[in-house]
Amino acid sequence: MRRVGIALTVLVLAGPAAAAQHLPKLALALGDTSTLSEEAFAEAGAAVRTELGEFDLDEYSLLVLANVPLAGVPAEVREGLAEFLSRGGSLLVTGGSGAFGSGGYEAIVPVLPFALRGGPDWRANPFKPVLLLEPGHPIFAGVAFPTVGAFNDLNPRPGASELAQYQGGATVAGAKFPSPLVAEARFGSGTVVGVAFDLGAEIRSGWEAGPLFVRNLVKYLVNRSPLVPRPRQKP
Repeated sequence: MRRVGIALTVLVLAGPAAAAQHLPKLALALGDTSTLSEEAFAEAGAAVRTELGEFDLDEYSLLVLANVPLAGVPAEVREGLAEFLSRGGSLLVTGGSGAFGSGGYEAIVPVLPFALRGGPDWRANPFKPVLLLEPGHPIFAGVAFPTVGAFNDLNPRPGASELAQYQGGATVAGAKFPSPLVAEARFGSGTVVGVAFDLGAEIRSGWEAGPLFVRNLVKYLVNRSPLVPRPRQKP
């Protein structure tokens, strides 16, 4: 009788744990996701979604804002962004006519790795090479960049790491700095990488190394985040 009692106790304690479903890391991609392949996220060990669904923001390892106006970002994502990063989430922000100053990002300036110059900042400039300031950074591994001529014209942000720069010098009259094209910053325990050009448009225009750059970015940022979905009970 004593042995039966012990066996029953073990079964009761093990039951709920055995029924818990542990999910892979998650990434939430908003905006122009046409060149953000599921394969790129799968290689990083994450599943990509385009809406929060049944998960809270702090269950996602990576949030991607891909050329999306801030007004088009769900309120719960906008309002939870700082807390998400403070907990260790990763954020990738890519440029375009709907991003940064042209996308109304003034409300999230504190988390950005760039400083806005004020007003719409998506501009066409002479095509010039991309100057890598930290060529050994893992996001640049194996990546050859095209010349770029259209990007969000931004300033470096104090405290951020400027990783790549437009090699055409100052772009507007009175500008004090060359335009940064790729930058990284910390916010709380989180990591933010910004790309000031339209990643999707460059890839669609034939940038052969673009998909590799996407994979590098996703892998780097997913791996830096400890956030995972909370276990669910199996149905």
